[in-house]
Amino acid sequence: MFPGETFPRKTGEVKASFFQMASARSNPIDADVIPLGSYPTPVRKVELPEPLEGELWLKDDGHSAQLYGGNKVRKLERLLALAQRQGARRLLTIGAAGSHHVLATCVFGARLGLPTRAVLTPQPWTEHAEDTLRAALHAGLAAVPATSGLAALRLLRRERQPGDFVIGPGGWGVAGTWAYRLAVDELQEQLRRAGIERLEGIVVAAGSGSTAAGLLAGVLETGIARRVIAVQVAANPLLRAIITGQALNALWRQGRPLHAARALARLEIESSFVGAGYGHASERAITATGLARSFGLALEPTYTAKAFAAAIERTHAPAGGGAGSKLRLRQRHAYLYWHTLSSVPLTALLTGAPEALPNELAHLLRKPPLRDGRDVP
Repeated sequence: MFPGETFPRKTGEVKASFFQMASARSNPIDADVIPLGSYPTPVRKVELPEPLEGELWLKDDGHSAQLYGGNKVRKLERLLALAQRQGARRLLTIGAAGSHHVLATCVFGARLGLPTRAVLTPQPWTEHAEDTLRAALHAGLAAVPATSGLAALRLLRRERQPGDFVIGPGGWGVAGTWAYRLAVDELQEQLRRAGIERLEGIVVAAGSGSTAAGLLAGVLETGIARRVIAVQVAANPLLRAIITGQALNALWRQGRPLHAARALARLEIESSFVGAGYGHASERAITATGLARSFGLALEPTYTAKAFAAAIERTHAPAGGGAGSKLRLRQRHAYLYWHTLSSVPLTALLTGAPEALPNELAHLLRKPPLRDGRDVP
């Protein structure tokens, strides 16, 4: 569904084009870019409680745009340029009910006069997820509820109309991946100025995997980190293949040498923070959220809380002492957490929005069962 091809389909006597992400053989990745963000996004060192065996740095893409930030801005700069070049009349995408990708697509698509229609799948209720959906609806989203991921894919095919530009979940695909390949060049210059030659790892949340794939492609070409640590937000046994495949595909599109073995070696899948699944908070993620709040970084339970918790764990020294512990403290590896959540409060996007969701969408945000008359936290 998301191979990045433009293809014809006959509807009666009219031959209509369905626009998707650019064909791997017909369009260069950087043919057009619509400037939506402000770069470079900030990098700073995070002061964590002791004991530590490493440093933690923060690359904050939450500040990528004043209107609405996060990691979707870099991707949409290229995706929306492709949509314009192909003469699209509408954006069609897919995501969970509280998807930041869907909201960002609505916000920035509207600036170009492109309405957004999205097929939405269920996820656990949180206040943040509900506010995100309300903001997307207020920004003009036409939402189509689906009962599951598989049902959503069927609905997406059914909803497609002539002139649609289809964007995969999370900005999945070559254009979004390449946006984060180039972001690594930005980071490399910032690290050089900070006196850091090489990171032990770049920690990032991984859902659709295109952000992690772009970072992996950048690490392969620049060597600024020993590995990319992709933190799973939901159980997905194919995530390693998905991330590696997107990274190698993006490099192939640019005519770069491909080294599959190196790509696999430079990618680590961190699966111990999934917890109860997509959208569910975990104890370690809740603790990480409180710590991040203490220095002004806002997290949400689906993606960033899990990734930041993983980053913290990498830098904390293990319990106990001994010679091995002292050696690790002398080495003090540097890790970087790549923050992907918009730092722009949703308040402005919610001004004038209805307080309640429509009934047909409210059921997509599934609240936990009641226990003794109260919601289970």
